Amino acid sequence: MHKIIDFHSHLGDIFAYEKNVIFKKNVEIDKSKHNPFDAFSKKGFEGPFMDPDNPEEVQNIIDMTAAASWANTLEKLQVALDNTKIEYVCLYPVEPFISFDDYLAVSKLEKRILPFTSVDWRDRDVMRIKKKLMDDFKRGAYGLKIHPILQSISLRDPIVEEVLDTWATTDLPIVTHCGENSYYPDGMKHLEVPEYGNVEDFIYLLKKMPHVKFVAAHCGGLGPGSMEVLAKECAGMENLWVDTTFRSAVEIKTMVELFGEDRVLFGVDRPFGGSEESVATCSKALSFDEEVSKKVMYDNAHKLIKL
Repeated sequence: MHKIIDFHSHLGDIFAYEKNVIFKKNVEIDKSKHNPFDAFSKKGFEGPFMDPDNPEEVQNIIDMTAAASWANTLEKLQVALDNTKIEYVCLYPVEPFISFDDYLAVSKLEKRILPFTSVDWRDRDVMRIKKKLMDDFKRGAYGLKIHPILQSISLRDPIVEEVLDTWATTDLPIVTHCGENSYYPDGMKHLEVPEYGNVEDFIYLLKKMPHVKFVAAHCGGLGPGSMEVLAKECAGMENLWVDTTFRSAVEIKTMVELFGEDRVLFGVDRPFGGSEESVATCSKALSFDEEVSKKVMYDNAHKLIKL
């Protein structure tokens, strides 16, 4: 088996609960509740993830999203890396809830961690944001993560383009969440803007900034047809990469056909995707060609983040 880089995962609580969980030990998720993430991983990410018209399923997803995040410890990550032989994992912070500093500190203890940076978009001081990002780059950030929904920032906001122009000087990638998802229970809905995750806004930014290297997380989002919309509008663009998170073997194979073997990046999206199941699914999808498998699961990421 060739080397593997998980290009998309998280550690600790990336949500507004801001639980301090990274260094906790022996943390388990309540097994009395249905875990939709485990179930979907074990199915090889095939079929519908949930019924959006079923209130009980939606509420369970919200509950288990928090539960998984609160059990997202370094201890569990290290076990997953050991079991899958993943050589490196790119970790995405979501400021203001968890930061590059958090992941940089952990990377000193666990050398397989490659920390990305993030922006607290509540701060409208562009010069301060730019300075912070360049300082993070100098300290070892491998890329920049934007989560429009959790950070309540539209990709069409002019401040985004202004900030990303500065990050582009690093020649490192910008990963943007794609997909219109809801994460919080009633009473916390004001902390998220699900419509900001739409793939059309990502396409708008991608086309407006051809000099910036963008990665569409979840290959445009997990809604029906999102991958096809992204491919129709952007396939062949030199500044676009996509990742395999939460995608089935059939979808991953289609992804390679649509975007090209040099543009697809393997990812797990811990703590939601299962590491072993994600590796198995991607390996199955690309079993037709070992060289393509090596590109998707290691070489493309290695090149993109300049390891």
